[in-house]
Amino acid sequence: MRLEKLLVKNFRGYKDETILDIANLTALIGKNDAGKSTLLEALEIFFNNKLIVCEREDLSVSCTSSERNIEISCIFSGFPPVLTIDSASETALDSEYLLNNEGFLQIKKTFSCTAAKPKAVTSIVCEHPTTNYYDDLLQLKQTDLKARLDLLNIEKNGIDLRNNALIRGAIWNHCDELNLQEREINVNDAESKKIFGVLETYLPSFALFQSDRSSNDSDKEITDPMSVAVSQALLGLESEMNKIKEEVRRKTMESATRTLEKLKEMNQDLADSLLPEFKTEPKFDSLFKLSIKSDDGISINKRGSGVRRLILLNFFRAEAERKLSENEKQSNIIYAFEEPETSQHPSHQRMLVESFLKLSEKENCQVLLTTHTPALGELLPLDSLRLVTKDNNKKNIIKQGLDEIYHEIAETLGVLSATIPNSAGGIILVEGKSDFIFLNHLCELLKEGGKIVSTLNEKNIALVPVGGCDNLKLWVTLQVIDQFKLPWAVFMDSDRMNISHITKNIEMINNLKEEGVSAHVTKKREIENYLHPDLFNGKVEITNFNDVKKEINIYDDTIGRGKIIDKFWPLMTYDKLKETEEYVDEKGNTRFELTEIVNELLLITG
Repeated sequence: MRLEKLLVKNFRGYKDETILDIANLTALIGKNDAGKSTLLEALEIFFNNKLIVCEREDLSVSCTSSERNIEISCIFSGFPPVLTIDSASETALDSEYLLNNEGFLQIKKTFSCTAAKPKAVTSIVCEHPTTNYYDDLLQLKQTDLKARLDLLNIEKNGIDLRNNALIRGAIWNHCDELNLQEREINVNDAESKKIFGVLETYLPSFALFQSDRSSNDSDKEITDPMSVAVSQALLGLESEMNKIKEEVRRKTMESATRTLEKLKEMNQDLADSLLPEFKTEPKFDSLFKLSIKSDDGISINKRGSGVRRLILLNFFRAEAERKLSENEKQSNIIYAFEEPETSQHPSHQRMLVESFLKLSEKENCQVLLTTHTPALGELLPLDSLRLVTKDNNKKNIIKQGLDEIYHEIAETLGVLSATIPNSAGGIILVEGKSDFIFLNHLCELLKEGGKIVSTLNEKNIALVPVGGCDNLKLWVTLQVIDQFKLPWAVFMDSDRMNISHITKNIEMINNLKEEGVSAHVTKKREIENYLHPDLFNGKVEITNFNDVKKEINIYDDTIGRGKIIDKFWPLMTYDKLKETEEYVDEKGNTRFELTEIVNELLLITG
């Protein structure tokens, strides 16, 4: 199931019911003490109530003496169309009148703060019958349902009296006017308890990474994934106890290796300096302990805080992705990262954003994060941004979706426009610095081949990096471009995985074209896909849509993913370029993609 909204009421600073819209990626922006972490902790309480436990002191201080309930609700889409209650009974949420007025599943947990340790009372908020004798069917057992059939003089022939769902359906169908109204159906009674028990198996897993957690080599968030790997290794090996130590060692080392592989994407030197190592010889009665040390024997807890936190973040990512790959019924996962940029170098902050974006694109995954750092916030998609702030009465509120709010978010974070040269007669917005090398050398080759008269530089058309499509940095930069009435264009990778894949970049470029903007996206996956195989002696596979950066890293692991264009694109010749940019259009005509793009870009200044 997919989380659509979080609703909180009487919880800390959120006195009035406050709604947080949840996207695949949701970024909570705001100053310290604005209420960002409160929202993530409300979700932790809703899903787990373990890492963060609801306490009586969490009741909003603005509540009156008669208001003693904390309410945390989650609204879901993607719920199963059919619920199997037991081998002889199937039902659906809509036929049980358990969906809200928008057709979503809304689960509410209410905590009474009259108790020292509040416990949750769970209900489903839904449009449910209110007509007498038809309003309580989910609270009735089978004998009571049969008695209700008799009371209402409903013919039993044709009804499978072993199936409670069919009996309820027959009773509801007998009523001319059910008078559906919003109600809260307690899930601790009779049939509602059975239905909710099945629903719980479909709820997403929720994992919270806090900003103030410890980060030494015995940290629970590090040891827990390793313990999972150990326990999985033990399963099914009862008859091979003599071999189990080596089997467990292998599987837990694989788990540690996955973590280091994720770390390599962000800091290869650091990852290469780390080695997984068992702290002690494994014992069956106490399971196993696994740690990671540097190749010089230094433990994590002796490294700098930024290194410790970076390793910990990648443990978190690796374990979460392992859960996703298991493809179980409960494979939907919601990650929540509180200030992930803490203690991280700016280059790592950018890689974290890229990682979160990729993670959020997975079908069964959602990501929430909080930040007040411009380096992180400026790269986030506009539709992910939620401004958490306080109103004039100092109550926490959430804003989103309007230009004035983007402006407020940019001011809150201190996000500035990308630097635009004073001499620029036109602007081409690109994703990053590699695009500078790509487009400038491309122009040199095309001029050498007689396909253009002037390069972009010679026409004073400046390249401005904005980090991606539809993010805050792009929005702020466009405000400046509009202010100075500069002509502009866009050039981006398609990021497509196949010919029919429609990515966010492609959607944005198509929208800009409809608005009359000179907007261009590569036909191939990335600019690296235009490198010629001869540059690598034919040892690197380069197709239109494969991950060329990954393939080149296999060919030469000393080259960082971000440096591939820097090193190899200047080696491209005009003849090699003609081969890699050539394509055949739908009419069968041979065309040259990059040549056409550059010629169109040169026209923006007239």
